[in-house]
Amino acid sequence: MNTIYKDGTYLQNHPTWHEEHSPCKAKQIAKIIKRNNLNPLTICEIGCGAGEILNSLQTEFSDKTSFYGYEISPNAFEICKSKSGKNLHFF
Repeated sequence: MNTIYKDGTYLQNHPTWHEEHSPCKAKQIAKIIKRNNLNPLTICEIGCGAGEILNSLQTEFSDKTSFYGYEISPNAFEICKSKSGKNLHFF
């Protein structure tokens, strides 16, 4: 199954890598974290795809929070690595 993520099939079938849904997902994640009175210094996403959820989450937290995304798809990694910044890192 993970072959589709490495051979370009997933990108071919989902060219946006579902980035359009990411801001809504990020809002929900932030709501859960804040409702539980958590103040994370680090947030990690395994299988971050295009990285837009983490990118969107940055707006919900202080500059002291670091975000790390891990992705096996070379195609998705190409998309997300362009979003890397001071507190946003992709591997």
